[in-house]
Amino acid sequence: MFAHIHPSILPLGLFFFFNSLIGVSGNAVMLLCFFRNKRLRSPCHILISLTCICDLLHLCAQFVYSVHLFGNKTSSQSQCFYMLIIPLSGVGASGPLILAMGIDRLIAVKLPTKYRLFQQEPKYYILGQLVFPIVYTLVLLYYGFHYRIVDEKLQVACAVPLALLGTPFQFFTYSSALIYFFVVIVYAIVYFLLKSNQASARFKSVFRSIMVTVGFVLFGLVTTTLTNTLSYEITSVQFTAQLMQMYAGITVNFAAASNVFIFYAINSEYREVIKSLFGCKNKANTPMFEASSVMVTVSATQMQNKRKLTVASIN
Repeated sequence: MFAHIHPSILPLGLFFFFNSLIGVSGNAVMLLCFFRNKRLRSPCHILISLTCICDLLHLCAQFVYSVHLFGNKTSSQSQCFYMLIIPLSGVGASGPLILAMGIDRLIAVKLPTKYRLFQQEPKYYILGQLVFPIVYTLVLLYYGFHYRIVDEKLQVACAVPLALLGTPFQFFTYSSALIYFFVVIVYAIVYFLLKSNQASARFKSVFRSIMVTVGFVLFGLVTTTLTNTLSYEITSVQFTAQLMQMYAGITVNFAAASNVFIFYAINSEYREVIKSLFGCKNKANTPMFEASSVMVTVSATQMQNKRKLTVASIN
């Protein structure tokens, strides 16, 4: 049945297909949560949902690859680029959106009063956060279009790296490394600020969910970059080097498919909404008044004053 597929590539193709199927479904569930619950429509949750859309689009590219692989089909490099323009938009915007989420959390921790004002009129705040992701994605697509290869003799089994063959892929690799360098800095600052602040449990839960997701993405990026760099040093056989690079892409695709599982495991808000989507009963006493995307701190003095007022009212 799959006699035309190299035995080393077949497991990879099966993984990409089923991982994409699970990932697209999972990210769709995350989007349903956004539309189902009004409390998940704050600027932070809007950025989370947009990141899920980008991951969903990224994973859709693997369906095109699966059709080429299992159907024994090929396309020209320029045709591959055109087929994957929409998924490439998701691939390009994903990193900048993760950085935008980090900046959003930094503002919420450092300037909580101003952040509440942003939440009242979120339209311009979100548009401001989206400037860099949109510009970066347009630049990436321009590079891909400008350097596309129209030679019909060059036939490829269409996949994301081949849609950005040559200079565009180099631009994407190096610029992504720079973006994630700033991601690490921003998230580290937020982490240490939260350590020194008494933030609400729900605020920390949202940040912890994002942190785990970013951790998976960073691990995938580092693994893929190192493999792409060292593959030709390890072996002189081009097929073996390309096979190593393809297997290194497993981590990135796994990260893109893991959003719903991470948020379900860590974040109680998403867990309750996901349960309700599948007809499961929610906890009767789940608190519904505290916005998880807003920095809420409670000082020791406030707690003491509250206790004094309680005692006075009893007496």
